[in-house]
Amino acid sequence: MMRFKQLFSTAIVLIFAVLLAACSHHTLVESKKDSTGHTPDPATEYLVTQYADATGVQGTFYTITNDTTLIIIDGGWADNASAVREVIAAHGNHVNAWILSHPHQDHAGAFNQIYAAPDGITIDAVYDNGFDYDFIEAAGEPYDDITVMETYHTLTRDASNVTHLHRGDVLSICGLTFSVLNAYDDTVLQNVGDEKDYQNNASLLLKVSSANSSMLFCSDIKYDMNDSLLATCKDQLACDYVQTGHHGNWSFSEEFYDAAGASVYFIDAPSSITDNADFPASTLKSDLLAKGKTVLDFSTAPNTVTLK
Repeated sequence: MMRFKQLFSTAIVLIFAVLLAACSHHTLVESKKDSTGHTPDPATEYLVTQYADATGVQGTFYTITNDTTLIIIDGGWADNASAVREVIAAHGNHVNAWILSHPHQDHAGAFNQIYAAPDGITIDAVYDNGFDYDFIEAAGEPYDDITVMETYHTLTRDASNVTHLHRGDVLSICGLTFSVLNAYDDTVLQNVGDEKDYQNNASLLLKVSSANSSMLFCSDIKYDMNDSLLATCKDQLACDYVQTGHHGNWSFSEEFYDAAGASVYFIDAPSSITDNADFPASTLKSDLLAKGKTVLDFSTAPNTVTLK
């Protein structure tokens, strides 16, 4: 009888352990869902992740990943470099491609830190917006610090792994198609207004496409380029997800975002901006939500969607 009780107790413990393991596995599976509730297949799909900046202010840092791929877009401020290094370390300290939308401090600061002192990190390829260093240096930007641009230029001007992108380029990177809809060129110079905001308006406008979905990265492009881009590539804007321009502020029109027709819109800023009536980002957020769109900002980061 004693032997039976011991066996019964052991069986109960084993059943409980199996149930606990099943619950833990269910929790693990749930934790891998993206922000839309989809569970990506890391062998065939790509997870796009938006990260908040360690500084607590606006910045831009995205990764596109699967089992064999790490693509970085921008990286945020210099003070965000440690956070970027942690993400890269989780992927074996290897970056397949690093894309710099433009060399402003809240986009390229962390890249400069890491490229100057990689500490075991390898980067196969770097892509930028093809900015004209001499022109920007001479023209200046009355409200912006150009030291990050100067540092980026010094670090990369003789590098063999850096490619300057141009409007109309189409690249295949790690199984994804990158279509360049905006970059530094005469079209930007012809459309930049009195603010002379060359760097922001020359940011990369990228459409990243997988087999069955796509995402539009609008970088820091502002309203100066709105009409020109609608006139030249409106029929190419349709996508599933959008990174809104210039952190949701002073950027594209309602017509532009309607042409994209996405279900999810990212704003690269904290809620102190996206919920603050003093910033256009708050109006953009409210308008998109009123249309039934999902809006993701730093208040819920890291935020994720899947390129299927």
